[in-house]
Amino acid sequence: MVNFSGIILRKFKNIAGSRYEEIMKAYQEFFLTEEELQIPEVKSILLVLDRFSGEVPEEVFEVLSAYPGARIEVVYVIDEGLCSIIGKTLGEEEAEAFRKSEESLGRELLRVTERSLSKFDLSFSMEITFADKVEFVENDAKNRDILVVSRHFGSESTKTHRISPIVFRIVQGVKKPVIVY
Repeated sequence: MVNFSGIILRKFKNIAGSRYEEIMKAYQEFFLTEEELQIPEVKSILLVLDRFSGEVPEEVFEVLSAYPGARIEVVYVIDEGLCSIIGKTLGEEEAEAFRKSEESLGRELLRVTERSLSKFDLSFSMEITFADKVEFVENDAKNRDILVVSRHFGSESTKTHRISPIVFRIVQGVKKPVIVY
């Protein structure tokens, strides 16, 4: 590994003289530590989808193919709170129709995603789950190395907001790297 302090010391030895320490203090947040120079190993990736996500672009799979040993968990999340509200306001029959419609949409989107993942020869698993979207993503992302989410996840974006409020909240709350497409 390269010793950047040594390189900087040699570079500025005759130019900065005794000001070297001042320069290092002033610019220390721009220099990477030895630990930060290590490329983290990615073993698991969480790709979350919902009715607003739509089809995942091929470019996302190209990026994910840079991690050949990683296992990708693709999860279609159906908002259980919305199902509950539909059940309470419109009745259980309508709630069940909504669940079936969402599951059908989820299976179709997972089928399309599965074809793309197979094309790139990536290791993956698929599931459909009923959960609060933000809580599910924040909890499940803790066990993954990277989170991949559509900027439309959770709700449609608008002309004034190019990213949905749910994705904005997720990105702020998750401590892992996030790829927003």
